[in-house]
Amino acid sequence: MEKSGRVDIFRFYGLALIQLLIEPGVFFAALPVKHTLGGTLGFLGLSSGFYAGAGLLTGAAPGSPAAMALTSFARFLGASGMMLIGGAIGYSAMVMICGKKAGFSLVFGIYVYASGITLLLAWLPFMLWFTEPWKYWLVWSGFKNGCGLSGKRALAVLAVSLPLQWCLILSALGAVMP
Repeated sequence: MEKSGRVDIFRFYGLALIQLLIEPGVFFAALPVKHTLGGTLGFLGLSSGFYAGAGLLTGAAPGSPAAMALTSFARFLGASGMMLIGGAIGYSAMVMICGKKAGFSLVFGIYVYASGITLLLAWLPFMLWFTEPWKYWLVWSGFKNGCGLSGKRALAVLAVSLPLQWCLILSALGAVMP
């Protein structure tokens, strides 16, 4: 990932996208060895940035440039925040069910990579029905291949963490929307 003393995040991002699309199990199996927080945060920033920028193409953003910038920034923060919240809830569920099989940084990375790849399509209207199941299948694969959990234990972690995430989202929407 290092190139001339600096992180070449764009090259890493491209290679990670390709491997996640072609062979996600292999990607997550190698993640504990090649995982770095810098790579994860770079992937998070690029994925969230693409999602926020592409969201402007749907025409749902207000017309003024300031409002469009604010809407894009809010989409960026929302996408990034959901990855962090998902990682925290997933890590907590894993520790409760299986013990500490991996550190928070690795679990956070699993959520970032699983969510980041799905954000390439999530900005399109109605793609939620495709991207959400795909994302959670990738998270399951990450727990199974990256953290060494059995398929049943990885499913149990998702069964505990998903309803918590959904309840958190619904309660946040209730606080924002009248």
